[in-house]
Amino acid sequence: MKYNFESYLTRRETGSSKWLNMDSRCSNIGEGVIPMSVADMDFLTAPEIVEDLTDYVKTQTLGYSKPVDSYLESVVKFFKDYHNYEAEKEWIVTTPGIVSALATSVRAFTEVGDEVIIFTPVYHPFYDVIEGQGRKILECPLIYDNNEYKIDFDKFNELASKSEVKLVLFCSPHNPGGVVWTKEELTKVVEIVEKNDLLIVSDEIHADLIFNNKEHIIMGRVSDTIGDRAIVCTAASKTFNIAGLQCSNIFIKNENIRNKFVKCNEDIGIERANVLGLVATKSAYDNALDWLEEVKQVIDKNNNLIIEFFESYGNNFKVMKPDASFLVWVNFENLEKEHGKFMSFLDTQCNFFASDGLSFGDNGENFIRINTGLPTKKLLENLERVKIYLKEYYNLDK
Repeated sequence: MKYNFESYLTRRETGSSKWLNMDSRCSNIGEGVIPMSVADMDFLTAPEIVEDLTDYVKTQTLGYSKPVDSYLESVVKFFKDYHNYEAEKEWIVTTPGIVSALATSVRAFTEVGDEVIIFTPVYHPFYDVIEGQGRKILECPLIYDNNEYKIDFDKFNELASKSEVKLVLFCSPHNPGGVVWTKEELTKVVEIVEKNDLLIVSDEIHADLIFNNKEHIIMGRVSDTIGDRAIVCTAASKTFNIAGLQCSNIFIKNENIRNKFVKCNEDIGIERANVLGLVATKSAYDNALDWLEEVKQVIDKNNNLIIEFFESYGNNFKVMKPDASFLVWVNFENLEKEHGKFMSFLDTQCNFFASDGLSFGDNGENFIRINTGLPTKKLLENLERVKIYLKEYYNLDK
């Protein structure tokens, strides 16, 4: 490979959320353990991005900045080339992140007491941005069947018809399940949204990391009309591991919706993306696509290693094969019915720090989400400790 995906950094002293979370969960952590929880990667940053950031810092000031035409054109080109999504640069609103865009959408387009539909289990900030602003969560639980997630369209149709519902928060591809929704599924979602005159906000942060010959379809492409009632949330942050630079690109085709979104941010003082985030995102889309293709190979290999490892224990584990991103959703209910007991086992005995499935909602009980965005050698070390202690504590052997 052209790029180095074997080296890693110890990120504890730099304030890494993932590493600090690991330290809070266990006081006895072995040397060289990399956590596999929070969804960022432990690969070195693409050198093209590092070079462009370095050049900018050396030659420019770090004052207030707005996205210029060349930046917007790079974003539009990437989505046309990579996703066949034909957007216009005027549709783009930059924000410090997708979570803030979700929160703005809830605040701008619903009132206190209104209901917002989410498909659960789902990324935990979906819950936070609704409840934290005095709105009500309306869960449409995904159907878990044959170790796959499907949308319950009968339930969705029923919920969407309620007068209190104004908004749908949608996760595409799905986090934590790694589901790439099909054109047929997305079309049904759009039909229900349009029939009930709802607005849909689609979190598509994992859209660039697609596997198994699947195709991710940007929400704005699903129909000729959905763009008029869709807010499409994207970022280079997961794809190129630059989340700390806080830069997201929110596509809002409808001018009235876009203006209201921007005004809502201005009213509470939320600024656009920061200047280095803009530099890094443009660099990623212009110069780091070769790095992207190689990191996808490493992630795909790591995802398959996780699948093979847990499936080798027969029916004790069920692994949802991810079609997107570096996150693998594993069900352990056949091995251990006590959720907290198994999480403690993984942390304290195995030093295997995955995300707790319950953080994605009640129907995440007896699941863990494993981040595979780390050097393959370190992943194998993590799995080896699980192998040793599964044999010792659960009498399981491969």
